[in-house]
Amino acid sequence: MEIKDRIILACRNLAHSKGFYSQTVDELAAAAGVSKRTIYRYFHSKEEIIETTLEAFMQEIREFFPPLFKQNSPPEETLSQLLKMLLTNGQFIFNPSSLEDLRVHYPFLWERLDRFRMQRIQEFLEYIIARGDRENLHQIDPRLLAAVVQASIQATINPDFLLSNNLSFEDATTQLSRFWVTALL
Repeated sequence: MEIKDRIILACRNLAHSKGFYSQTVDELAAAAGVSKRTIYRYFHSKEEIIETTLEAFMQEIREFFPPLFKQNSPPEETLSQLLKMLLTNGQFIFNPSSLEDLRVHYPFLWERLDRFRMQRIQEFLEYIIARGDRENLHQIDPRLLAAVVQASIQATINPDFLLSNNLSFEDATTQLSRFWVTALL
């Protein structure tokens, strides 16, 4: 594995256990098995490491979508596969500490992730509409549907809601996706 990839993996692993903000460059270096000096050869700052880590994750999702849609599976199965991928590969970002850190300490990354999420939601909804049997669903603009789904996600899949309702990210996303599959299909 390349050194840069080891640093990104170390960032993911540390974010999974302690979020983004509280991890230090010394911890990243130790987790990646490199010196702090080596880290700064590849990245200018901890913020750049976090940004690169998020971008790598978003790229994984971008690459996951086309083959997922080509399977031509029922929308419920497609959503299940997508959630499984997100929960497996995205654990580092979907814990309350990481989400809160992005929202509070790295708002430009939070906004970028939010825009990315909105684009993927719209893409998924367009897939569902194209495959759906409900005629009235074809009459609704996918942008409107995406905004409604996004609003429900923002209201429920956030650290405050999850913590105050004692829900895990996995529980909340599973239940919310069941709701939307029931409503849309």
